[in-house]
Amino acid sequence: MADHPHHHHHEDDAEQEQLLSEQLDAAGKSLTGALQISFTILKLIMIVLVVLFVLSGIFQIQPDEQALLLRFGKIQRPDGNPVINPGFEMAFPEPIDEIIRIPVKKVQTMEIDSFWYFETPQEKLNPDLKRRVTGPLDPLREGYCLTRNDSLDGLQGTDYNIVHSKWSITYKIGSPVRFFENVYMREQDPGEDFLDAAADTVEPLLESLASNAIVTTMVHYTIDEAIKSETGIAENVKVRLQRQLDEIQSGIQISDVRADRIIWPRQVDDAFQASNRARQESEQTRVNASSYKETLLTDTGGPGAEVILEQLKQDGLTQDEQEALVANLSGQVQSKIAAARAYRTTVVSDAKANADYLRELLPGYQEHPQLILQEIYQRAIGEVLANADEKIVIQPSADGKSREIRVLINRDPNIKKQQLKEKNKN
Repeated sequence: MADHPHHHHHEDDAEQEQLLSEQLDAAGKSLTGALQISFTILKLIMIVLVVLFVLSGIFQIQPDEQALLLRFGKIQRPDGNPVINPGFEMAFPEPIDEIIRIPVKKVQTMEIDSFWYFETPQEKLNPDLKRRVTGPLDPLREGYCLTRNDSLDGLQGTDYNIVHSKWSITYKIGSPVRFFENVYMREQDPGEDFLDAAADTVEPLLESLASNAIVTTMVHYTIDEAIKSETGIAENVKVRLQRQLDEIQSGIQISDVRADRIIWPRQVDDAFQASNRARQESEQTRVNASSYKETLLTDTGGPGAEVILEQLKQDGLTQDEQEALVANLSGQVQSKIAAARAYRTTVVSDAKANADYLRELLPGYQEHPQLILQEIYQRAIGEVLANADEKIVIQPSADGKSREIRVLINRDPNIKKQQLKEKNKN
């Protein structure tokens, strides 16, 4: 009986230990379940983050763009081609990879007025406003360039001419790699276009190189050719400018160069206008003379008259060759030749007839010269008097003294009328 309470106490402790063990097992299971759920959620989150990280490297290049892929600042060249064309591509997100988008189809236009004269604000607002300038040209604030130095007829030396000009240049980025590697450009501001940021560097470069190309080109043209803005001027400037840009491997492509305005200095406007009018009149006179020559030659000898005329001027032509060339002429020359041949025939025929007539008279003249001469004289007088409207015969005086003779020059008009009536009756 003494051991019974002690035994009961041990049973209670065992029960408590078993209960505690069961409670710990339940807590461990709950903790284990919670940890498993937490690890599962963490895995899902990590997977989502990895997927998002990978997807963030997908980018799209627009149809008017090309792109460069930089990895830690160095251009990547997969398959040897560093340029990424329009479409979807994959890259590592920043800061590992960086995508440089370059609009290669968009063109930019810049104006160059460094060769233009000084204009007041009023003149800039109103281009039609012309200010008369009489003072000398100020090279410190007025731009200009020289044209070709032409020799002047009758004068020694050469004549240099000054012109003012305005230019427009249209360009785009032709090689993104060369442009990125060789042309410095500042960082783009948020929302700023790539070309707008690049213009701060590109336009001063283009203006410097274009000015050199313009000066070099203009000295090969006269002032007349420059003022007319011949197409070859702007084209030559474009070629020279592109050559300079290619030499520095800028990657910039010149689309177009235009000479918007080229004029003479305002200080010599009156003299130049007078000279220009004289030149135009001279040119018009020359054109008219050339046209008259062409018309005259065509009317006289036909379309090929000028060529045949040059051939006839050659030395050593035989008579047959000359006649063969002349036979190719047409127009009035053929009628002139026909008339000349007819006249030649008439002259020859008359000369032959006269020779035959004199040959017939020769025997009689040798026997009785005075009689033959008197006969010839009488025959000539008869032919002359036959065609005379009025005949006045004056006999010499018997005593050989001179006599005063008065003849009325103004004829009676009735005599002429009477003769016409008689002729009409017949």
